[in-house]
Amino acid sequence: MVIFDLDRNDTPPGDHSSALHRFWRGFWLGGEMRLRGLLSILLGASVLLAFIGFFLLPDRTQTQRFENLPWQIEVVAQDRTRVLGIELGRTTLMELADRLPVPDIRLFVGKDGSRKVEAFYSNAQIEPFEANLVLVPDLDETAMEFVWDERTSERPMPSGARRYGLSDDALRALGRMSVVEMSYIPRARWDAELLRARFGDPVAHRRIDDDQDYWLYPDSGLVITVPTGRGRVLMHYVTLERWEQVVERLEQAGRELLQSAGENS
Repeated sequence: MVIFDLDRNDTPPGDHSSALHRFWRGFWLGGEMRLRGLLSILLGASVLLAFIGFFLLPDRTQTQRFENLPWQIEVVAQDRTRVLGIELGRTTLMELADRLPVPDIRLFVGKDGSRKVEAFYSNAQIEPFEANLVLVPDLDETAMEFVWDERTSERPMPSGARRYGLSDDALRALGRMSVVEMSYIPRARWDAELLRARFGDPVAHRRIDDDQDYWLYPDSGLVITVPTGRGRVLMHYVTLERWEQVVERLEQAGRELLQSAGENS
């Protein structure tokens, strides 16, 4: 029996089995070289992807930044103020439909006969906080008379005011009207130290009784109701042209300032 060295090229004429053996050996040796080349390519691609990921992709360890925070107030003009992603004096209730829950819109009539429409949003998510919101649309006398004529159910309030439901026609009309006042009642507890850190020191204070203080920021159109006990902080934003009205309500009514918003919270 003759044994042929696979590394030699001295295959006897007609010995096709040895030639076939050399063919398969060359095939596998070539395949091994191709495999090594493929692995080299894959390794290079992995290094490239790691480089891209390290230098170009955002750093997930960085602190997440939020916009439209309660203390980020931008006075655009005397009749427009932007806060919480809402531009008082311009944004309509309808434009907020895809951002906020469905509101409960009611007409309130005070003991003195004053009338006001409020849209109450329960558990509204404006990242990173959750809060109750009360938005007040801008109604002239004609619009208010139309809403008054479209009132439906009546319900007395503990404060002595009366609350009315409104027809579908009135709700559609109110959806097209801009918001000029907003109360923001955060679900989380805010103390005086945190408020000062975020909003700064108020320009003036009002103490109506022993239960709560009012912090006034006239340059921003902001009043913060700060409870002295276990109550909830309330931030009330208005356009600058309505600031004097807010101060007048505060001085005249005291605890009745924004009471309807507090009752709904």
